[in-house]
Amino acid sequence: MIIMIAGCHSTKYTEFMLNNKAYVVDRPIFELKGVRLGDSTVQLSFMTSSSLRTRDRSIRYVEFYVGPDKDHLNDSIMVNPSIAGNASEGGTVLFIGEGVWDSEAARASKSAVVLVSVITSTDHLMYYQNVEYQKAEPVDLAAFVDVIGDSALELGVTVRRVFVPPGEYLPTSESFRVLISDSKGSVVWRSDAGLAFLSIVTVVEPQNANGVHRYIMPWNGRDLSGQIVPNGEYRVDFIIPSRPKNYISSTSIKWPPR
Repeated sequence: MIIMIAGCHSTKYTEFMLNNKAYVVDRPIFELKGVRLGDSTVQLSFMTSSSLRTRDRSIRYVEFYVGPDKDHLNDSIMVNPSIAGNASEGGTVLFIGEGVWDSEAARASKSAVVLVSVITSTDHLMYYQNVEYQKAEPVDLAAFVDVIGDSALELGVTVRRVFVPPGEYLPTSESFRVLISDSKGSVVWRSDAGLAFLSIVTVVEPQNANGVHRYIMPWNGRDLSGQIVPNGEYRVDFIIPSRPKNYISSTSIKWPPR
C-alpha cells in the first residue's frame, strides 16, 4: 500500500515520530531507483535486504521527502514496504516498496534529491540520496545467496514486475539459468548443462505489474565434472532466458560458504 500524504500521518506513526529522535546517517540504507513515467511523473522504488544495525532490522515504514534540490524537499510520499523471502528459515528477506512523485516540481525536474526516512519498531534513521532517473526496464532483479548448512547454497533472484513489454516470452521450458565462473572467467558450473528443454512458448513470471517472483537454484559446490571447486571467490550470473532480451543480474560468492 502506498499513500501520498500532505502533512498528516496515522496516529501510531505520529506517536512514534514524537517519541523517537531521528538520526541522520551518512550512508544509504538502501539505494533508490528513479524512473520517469510516461505521464512525466517520477516513480521512486527500492528492493533491498536490510543493512540496518539496529535492534529491529525490519523496516516498518519509509517516507520520502523529495524535491529537485536539497533546499526544496516540499513533497512527501509514505510507503509501507512489502516483504519477499522467508525469515523463519533464515533466508534472505527483501523489503520492496515504491511511490510516485506526482507534482509540478516532479514534472519539471531532471533529477531528484530525496531525504529518506526509515522507521523500525525501535529506531528512526534518515539519509539523503541524489537520484538520477533511469530508463524503465520491464523487471527489477535483486540477487540473493542463502547458506544451507556447511555444504550448499541457494542462489537466486527476486524479480519485481514493472511492466510487460510487447512480444516478451520464454522460447523453451527453461525459465531460469545460473552460471558460476572462477576468477579467470571460466564457467565451472551452469544449471542448463546436459539438460534438454521442451520447445514450448511460456511466459516470464511475474506477469502482473508490481508482482514479485523468486527464482531459486541450489548448488552444492561441485563443478561440471562433479568435483568440489577450489576455495575462493566466484561470480554468479543469473539469467532469465527470455525474448526479445534476456534479463540478467550478477553477484559474487565465496566457497566454502562458512
